[in-house]
Amino acid sequence: MIAALLLLSGCESARHDQLIELGFTRPYLDGYQDGCHSRKEQAVTHHDGFRQDPERMYDDQKYANGWQDGYEQCYASNTEYH
Repeated sequence: MIAALLLLSGCESARHDQLIELGFTRPYLDGYQDGCHSRKEQAVTHHDGFRQDPERMYDDQKYANGWQDGYEQCYASNTEYH
């Protein structure tokens, strides 16, 4: 289990670096990281661990899009662990 989490965190880091290289903005990257973290924690705790800024979700479309993309991408990448 620990090895799987370490592997997953490495994938998240590599994906984050790719998004930076592609020119994604800081709000999108923040949202992506929070969404991905939330999906991974949900897989472990089932209810706890969500990381989301409600004000930014409402006011900042780039953050909201990044959060949703991160949440979905980390789910798609980790389906074998569910």
